Amino acid sequence: MNAPEEPAPSAPAWSPPPVRPAAGWYAVPVALVVLAAAGLLTALALTRDDAGAAAGPAVTGDAAAGIGVRLAEGRTYFLYVRRDGSAPFGCAVEDGDAGARVRLTRKNSWSAADRPGYRYTASMTAPVTGTAVLTCRGTDGPLLVAPDGTAGFYLGLAFLAALAACVAAAGGFVLTLTR
Repeated sequence: MNAPEEPAPSAPAWSPPPVRPAAGWYAVPVALVVLAAAGLLTALALTRDDAGAAAGPAVTGDAAAGIGVRLAEGRTYFLYVRRDGSAPFGCAVEDGDAGARVRLTRKNSWSAADRPGYRYTASMTAPVTGTAVLTCRGTDGPLLVAPDGTAGFYLGLAFLAALAACVAAAGGFVLTLTR
């Protein structure tokens, strides 16, 4: 039997629900925020622990007569000589009645700052804490002693990396929320 054709029933007047990102979409921005917060907290903790540890003014004096320097045990200091001066081959530190020879190395030489009229020659690790007298053999003329600022460079780099992670996390949140 052929029944007369009736018009098809019309589709209900509803629209599909909006597409919302799944919880996994938030994982990357949240991980970046956690990473950035951990990096910033670590950098702040290291800054607080190292505050003033290798600080002190750069001092200049006669290497043979001795230079009064403020040292922190275990911290690195840079030694500079005049541009035309010879490099020292041995140094010693005396603080009151105790004295110790220091080993000259090239540790962190890549971060030694340029000093007008001077050239970097060696690095040394301080064997004592406090004010001491540094004497060096093998160099003629004045010697400049300055604290190693490499730790500050690394802390600044960690801060910039944490800042970049925060910016990436903000972008991830905006992308996820607008999706």
